Amino acid sequence: MRRSFDFKRIPILRTTSLSIVCVMLVSMAFFSCEKNEGYDKIPAPVAFSPTIPVDVDPALQDKLKQAGDIYQLNEVFNEYSWQAFVAIHWPLDADGNPMPNFTDQGAPTWLGWKEAFQVYRADGQKPAPWGAPRTASGLGLPSHLIGEAQSRLVLSSKTPTHPGNFNIADEVDQAFAGELFDQNGNLVVYEVLMNKEEFDYVVNNSLYNINGQINFSEKNDSIANFPKGNYENGELGAIEIKFAWKVLEKTDIKERYYSEEGYVIGPDSVLVKKDLGMIGMHISQKTPTGKQWVWSTFEHVDNLRQNVIEKDGKKIMIHPTLRDPDCEICPANLDLTNSVSYEFIDDNDRPHWLVKTLNPNDQKDTISTKYFSPTNIKKTQAKRMVDIPVRVQNINKMMQKYFHQQNSVWQYYELIDTQYPLDQNILPAPNLASNYVLPTSVTNKPGGDPNIALLTNMTMETFFQKGGQGAGGLIENGDPAVEDIQIFGTESCMGCHSSAAIYDGYYFKGDVLKTRSAGQTSGDFSWLLGKAKWNQDSIPVISN
Repeated sequence: MRRSFDFKRIPILRTTSLSIVCVMLVSMAFFSCEKNEGYDKIPAPVAFSPTIPVDVDPALQDKLKQAGDIYQLNEVFNEYSWQAFVAIHWPLDADGNPMPNFTDQGAPTWLGWKEAFQVYRADGQKPAPWGAPRTASGLGLPSHLIGEAQSRLVLSSKTPTHPGNFNIADEVDQAFAGELFDQNGNLVVYEVLMNKEEFDYVVNNSLYNINGQINFSEKNDSIANFPKGNYENGELGAIEIKFAWKVLEKTDIKERYYSEEGYVIGPDSVLVKKDLGMIGMHISQKTPTGKQWVWSTFEHVDNLRQNVIEKDGKKIMIHPTLRDPDCEICPANLDLTNSVSYEFIDDNDRPHWLVKTLNPNDQKDTISTKYFSPTNIKKTQAKRMVDIPVRVQNINKMMQKYFHQQNSVWQYYELIDTQYPLDQNILPAPNLASNYVLPTSVTNKPGGDPNIALLTNMTMETFFQKGGQGAGGLIENGDPAVEDIQIFGTESCMGCHSSAAIYDGYYFKGDVLKTRSAGQTSGDFSWLLGKAKWNQDSIPVISN
């Protein structure tokens, strides 16, 4: 059962470090403690606290860089990622204060953060104050959803609203791609939230609508600059988090998932309440040494692997969430929905999906392709193209063993990796199609000399897992349609988000109002700025 709490009173926390004790059993968003003999035989691999780490100690970073020990530096950043993960999920009491232990009952810290749709409102109006419920979102949400602050709310252009549908930020599509289906044929859904530091910066600078961004750009050289925090005094910088949720069915082993209730789009575009299990989480944080931000990404261990458990004396093979291991020839990482049309052809000898896409050369003619599938259920066959590094696997094993001894749900989650700048002052590599330089135009696309070139989450960037492709697709201003040099690539958190831009002007094409955006890095690595809408009270009009 859920315990009610005052959503308005959850603050951003600055408290002293606390150790983890007790047992964590997650039921929905809350935790409970119970005794487990010998639970502390394995000590915590890293120090945990409700305080989100501001950064990896800059002095330690400098020491390891001077020694050329980037491997150990990566290990330190991986510890930082786990510390941030725990702190963001730390339970709070009814007054919004951190519970003594991570395993205590309470609402997770992130539940008090602002959902993106509350900040970048559909009507372009100023967001409600920090801590306010969903009453003011500009979406005309049904009243029964407004009061359910503890339920996740997945929005799309099909979300039923009153009196009609709005064209709002879609949280069922992946970035620059279509929809991801799990092996049950259910859509994986997403949401993005921000901490108070980022929220305050957006509100104080009126960046929540296009009008405000254009005014801001005129005064600030079209460059957004979110707060980076201060390591010495513990001042936190801007943080964005993104969740990927799967609908939990009766066939799922629910105790293996951190779960929440949520509203998703059901039949006939009706909102339906479902149990949702977390299968992916991004953490992006601007730090004093990370002008390009630090990127930590986590997934559920059952996403792609077959895992074996024992139940009632029998070994049970868990079917992966996003992959069918029994279909070895099913095409991987295929985006069926990002097409002109698709249909299942029930040919007994050659069953397949017939997919029609636009010809990339003229964007008019269609190209028909057949993709083998033994079933008419839309489900994505996902495949990771970049293995989780051994150094990350090592800390994951320690974390999982630690949480396993407590019967904790977090034993079923793993860090994929952490991406950060080795030198935040290094500028982006040349990136025009006419003057690019390999490999740096790809590996240092965002600037900062990233510690790793590629980092993706299988639940959020599934369709970037292409492997061999033209280099132009991974260069800021490259042209994949004409690029003739093949490289291996997926995508990069830092590289992709470096393309985020701020609105800096507008123009009219005929009588149609168009917006103009500034260039690379102008949005300070936050794609959320691009979700801003016009404030309809002061929208530009053609003057006679």
